[in-house]
Amino acid sequence: MSGDASRSSDPNVRALIEYDGSGFLGFQKQPSGRTVQGEFEKALGRLTGRPVRVIGAGRTDAGVHATGQVINFRPGPGIPVDRLREALDRALPPDIAVRSVEPVEAGFHARYDAKWRTYEYRIRNTPERRALEWRFVWYVARPLDICGMSRAAGTLIGTHHFGAFGTPERGRSAVREMAWAEVVADSETVLIRLKANAFLRHMARGIVGALVEVGLGRARPADVARALRAGADHPLFPMAPPQGLCLVEVEY
Repeated sequence: MSGDASRSSDPNVRALIEYDGSGFLGFQKQPSGRTVQGEFEKALGRLTGRPVRVIGAGRTDAGVHATGQVINFRPGPGIPVDRLREALDRALPPDIAVRSVEPVEAGFHARYDAKWRTYEYRIRNTPERRALEWRFVWYVARPLDICGMSRAAGTLIGTHHFGAFGTPERGRSAVREMAWAEVVADSETVLIRLKANAFLRHMARGIVGALVEVGLGRARPADVARALRAGADHPLFPMAPPQGLCLVEVEY
């Protein structure tokens, strides 16, 4: 039997993972530098004694975190799935954790089968910084107009060309469907939730950057709506920094 045919018959496994993205160049493996996919494949290689390819539902950027990333891989025959989570947690570095592992049908693909992805972006809207939060929030000292940000977020819901907020893969469309976009705030924290069928590269951070421009009075909700209609092929607003962003859920 050929190697490819043998691999296609291997058990398929889905895992729910989380990671602190601060020390990674992103999820996707690159020729050099530390990535989540690269570290996971190294751990699987040590456990299985062979190369194992990992597929992720979302290609998070450098510095972006996840509590709900979904991956799938084929660990090979003879690997007990019920013991795989504990074995992986021992083999992985401390900034990656495995929340669950389960067998799935042979054709399951973490990226292409995903229906919705939800990101959350956390802003600390106070004059002072907190030493233990800096890797996970964006500090914005000036008060934000939450009502204006919420109105702007509402214009994003629906199917639109999001080229004004992110960059599609070469030759791919920039049209995406946004199921919800909301801004929730308390006395110190602003939380922006975005749920879409898929996100362009940097799209979530581009949207947050636009909403903060509205919150600071440097743009209006109508400017965000106009950017959607413009069909631009490059970002039109400043991009939010990565550390406040977290992939929290992938739905199938």
